[in-house]
Amino acid sequence: MSLSRLLLRNLLFHWRGNCAVLLGVVVGAAVLTGALLVGDSLRGSLRDLALRRLGWVDQTLVAPRFFREELAEGLSHGAAERAAPAILLQATARRKGQVRGVRGVTVLGVDERFWDGFHEERRPEKGAWLTRTVADALNVKEGDSVSLVLQKPSAIPRESMLGQRDDKNLVETWTLPVERVLTDAAAADHFSLRPGLDAPRTAFVPLRLLQKELKLDGRVNAILA
Repeated sequence: MSLSRLLLRNLLFHWRGNCAVLLGVVVGAAVLTGALLVGDSLRGSLRDLALRRLGWVDQTLVAPRFFREELAEGLSHGAAERAAPAILLQATARRKGQVRGVRGVTVLGVDERFWDGFHEERRPEKGAWLTRTVADALNVKEGDSVSLVLQKPSAIPRESMLGQRDDKNLVETWTLPVERVLTDAAAADHFSLRPGLDAPRTAFVPLRLLQKELKLDGRVNAILA
């Protein structure tokens, strides 16, 4: 009896076990292929989301201390195609007259150099532009007023042992009118430097107004390039 005939008779005799093994291989291959396809699709979706959130920004510098705004102008005349100085702080937003607010709101003080990257013809002038998430959470619309509670910058971090922790470090009632509520169609509504899947909570304010409120004329703590 030849070897090939012996193998054939062995397969026919153990056909039940062989069919079970074959089905297991098919199911395993299908599961692995599906997992690879889903993983690749998820990776692509996350990449698209990250690029959509960053907009025109490729590189950022966020410093723990404030520095001269002119450094951004030096970058714009050098290697960077566009550089925008900014003040980036975390705050709690409250609707005027309400006690409870929305925590974890990013206050972003920017000027026309930032908005040029999004091709926005309108710019915040004397009020705040809120993302849809913040506006819905506060139940505000254009024309209403919001109060931003944010920490004043200090030379010693507030969390350190020597840092001051009293309420004097807070700008408690910086009230601004809501000039615009961004929609999903606006590119700035998705802008965020923080990784995550949650919709960004951002309040865009004029850079000069924020510098004046913090008494930091000509100073920023971030550069977007």
